Amino acid sequence: MSSAVPGKKEASWDCVIAGGGPAGATLASILLRHRPETRIVILEKERFPRFHVGETLVSEINRILHEMGAYEKVAREGFVRKYGATFRWGANPQPWNMLFGEMESLRPLEERFGSVQTAYTWHVDRAKYDRCLLDHAASLGAAVLEGVSAVSLIEENGRTAGVRGGDGKDYRGRFVVDATGQAGFAAGLSERELDPRLKHVAYWGYFRGFKMDSRYTGAIGSSRAFIAAHPNGWSWFFPIRPDLASVGVVTDFQSHRAGPKGDPEAFYRSALASCPELSGLLRGAELVPYEKGSVLVHSLRDFSYLSRTLTRPGFARVGDAAGFVDPILSVGCFLGQFFGRMLAYGLLTLLDGRSGLEEGAVFEAYADHFRDALAAYREMTYFFYRFNERPEAWWAKARALVQDADFPRAAADRQAFNVFVTGLAARRSLFRAPTAVFDAPFFQEAARQWIAPDG
Repeated sequence: MSSAVPGKKEASWDCVIAGGGPAGATLASILLRHRPETRIVILEKERFPRFHVGETLVSEINRILHEMGAYEKVAREGFVRKYGATFRWGANPQPWNMLFGEMESLRPLEERFGSVQTAYTWHVDRAKYDRCLLDHAASLGAAVLEGVSAVSLIEENGRTAGVRGGDGKDYRGRFVVDATGQAGFAAGLSERELDPRLKHVAYWGYFRGFKMDSRYTGAIGSSRAFIAAHPNGWSWFFPIRPDLASVGVVTDFQSHRAGPKGDPEAFYRSALASCPELSGLLRGAELVPYEKGSVLVHSLRDFSYLSRTLTRPGFARVGDAAGFVDPILSVGCFLGQFFGRMLAYGLLTLLDGRSGLEEGAVFEAYADHFRDALAAYREMTYFFYRFNERPEAWWAKARALVQDADFPRAAADRQAFNVFVTGLAARRSLFRAPTAVFDAPFFQEAARQWIAPDG
């Protein structure tokens, strides 16, 4: 039985999703897992697998993967396990660890003995990870059209009614979601407000023949992300395969402008050489292209932003299309999939139609939660860029940011930092182990909590 938009021409789809990355695939999978009859089409301009940066996950993403039904599929991909992160940052030159396993005692009792482990997650090769998630959405019933770009929105009577595809066809739907990432769509680039305090440039490349060091990275079978500050900014080191590490440099515009003109590789190598720990990990390693024909050193700028318009009638943005924050806390994939799930809950409530909630109220609540979460991560990022702080200062700042997330009063400030950077605090009171709940009342109650969390 097809559904129709009241007072409008019958829709061909319940949801048209522009973009098949993690946010779009998560949205589609959650919708179909909870409401299998939902009619979804995903327009993806690339043909997967395709290259993408953002290659490390935080442990809370495991719960989202489980609810999608994709956890075991991701686990079978053989990605390098990630048990936490090591930071060499701040006034104290000694490295310090954030381990996912230390989180378990802080979880609500109903979450501690479930079927989702959160002691580790993965460093992922995004070409394989994104392919896995998109294939999973297709296996649940989403129509996936690769090589078909979303060109423009179809607007009718003040409402978004569909998408015009690059193949010349119109894809009409009750709801349209922009999940096109940082590439932008539907005037997304022109609507972005850049964060003036996080005007940074990232360079990154891939190394073979690297070393692992127990002090910084752990072993390849029990690895950690390594994040290190140095005179040119800071760097990441993620082993995304046993034979390939993603290594990045994030610097400010001033350092970027002062670097070798037109020679990103020279700046990149110089910045890595300024960090003794990274020099040791990369001694004898070879900088190689990610794939045949690609450049050795990639770059990206203006990556901290928020879209002015997150929703309007019939339309919503999710993932990087909605906003992004500096990668220091490695929450890019998490926020995309986290809010893909939240938007799915809202759409499920509206598609069900029995809750009495209006679209405007649900969309407004979704947008408010997105802005709140991004603001919290930005606040922590601002504080982190005070390079001369001691780690204890960051932990205390994190404690202040999670006071409203039912954080145990007896827990230490360092545990608060773990809660914050693993994504646990972002769930607030709404996300109490929804992995076993697949009925409409749950989604209706969820939407009510977004709109009036204290009501």
